Amino acid sequence: MTDAAGPIRVLYLIDGLGPGGAQRQLVTLVSAHDPSEVDAEVALYRPVHHFVPQLRSAGVPVHQLGVRGAKDPALLVSLARLIRKRRFDIVHCYLTRPGILARLAAVGTSGPRIVVSERSVDLGRYPLMVAAERLLARRGAAMVVNAKAVKEHVERIVPAWRGRIRVIPNGVAWREPTAEQREAAAAWRASLIGDARLLVAVVARLAPEKNPTLLLDAVSRLSDRVRSEMVFAWVGACRDGEFGERVARDVAARDIARRVVFLPATEAVREVYLGADAVALTSDWEGFPNALLEGLAHGRPAVATSVGDVADLVRPGESGWLVPPADATEMAAALEELAATPAERLREMGRRGSEHVLREYPAERMVSRTLELYRELLN
Repeated sequence: MTDAAGPIRVLYLIDGLGPGGAQRQLVTLVSAHDPSEVDAEVALYRPVHHFVPQLRSAGVPVHQLGVRGAKDPALLVSLARLIRKRRFDIVHCYLTRPGILARLAAVGTSGPRIVVSERSVDLGRYPLMVAAERLLARRGAAMVVNAKAVKEHVERIVPAWRGRIRVIPNGVAWREPTAEQREAAAAWRASLIGDARLLVAVVARLAPEKNPTLLLDAVSRLSDRVRSEMVFAWVGACRDGEFGERVARDVAARDIARRVVFLPATEAVREVYLGADAVALTSDWEGFPNALLEGLAHGRPAVATSVGDVADLVRPGESGWLVPPADATEMAAALEELAATPAERLREMGRRGSEHVLREYPAERMVSRTLELYRELLN
């Protein structure tokens, strides 16, 4: 246990630091900690370093536990050695596999407290993960989730977690965009907008659960006039090349390549939000989507599927439109309404959305709730 007069020593464990929502939230949390309260370090086991420079600039040590992923037989040994050597009070794991690995690595030790995190409702898709979670649930001191929907999902499939799950929504560490960022955003927009009037951004990895087909179906249903006025930019990594090829063939078959473009993940994600007129979410399931939170924070109205806790972020008629998941007809209708909304009204909706998320979901609140949990576990 930590010295009462010193900071709490916390190791944050994640698979890699790619440009995903969970990774961004980990970095937001770690960077916002007061060093006098939390002495943070980060460990990862995949060579994906998108956010590593940001952590190092904040003075946070980063440990690379191999480069072969979770199946590396030496990983558990490296992690166990790090935990014992550094004498952490808490190991806080982001995502399912890191949570399983940390509990296995800590077998035979009297500490630290293990905190695991689930960030979406897809745990039930993997039977082996569910089995492991049921076996190891009692070895975790607490679970942190970012949405009420995730809490309900976990309690349903792993009853042993009931009563030990804390809902701590994602937070935004807001800084006003610089003049350079705004100029870069304008250039990014100009490179895509062509003869259209509105640019709608989707910031998400290209994966089945994000349902890019819903966007393609909806765009295909738009009237010719509205479709000619809009460009949709999907920005995110594609880890499944075969799936990416299927999506590309679908775009070509529909003859909408001028209206829907797929771009790789970028470190300059603020340019995407600032360059767009609106943001969209087409997922079949989510917890508390970070990209939607950030898009709203940047003053962009949203068109989103009503999944997870999205309804806590988007207020229909006030900051955007909510549609049922996998409903292309309703998604197209919402996009038609977006196109018909005057520019001044869109700006007002964006302003209201920004005020709401910056008031209700600042990074400081996420940090204080997390610190409160740590103190409870160590008392």
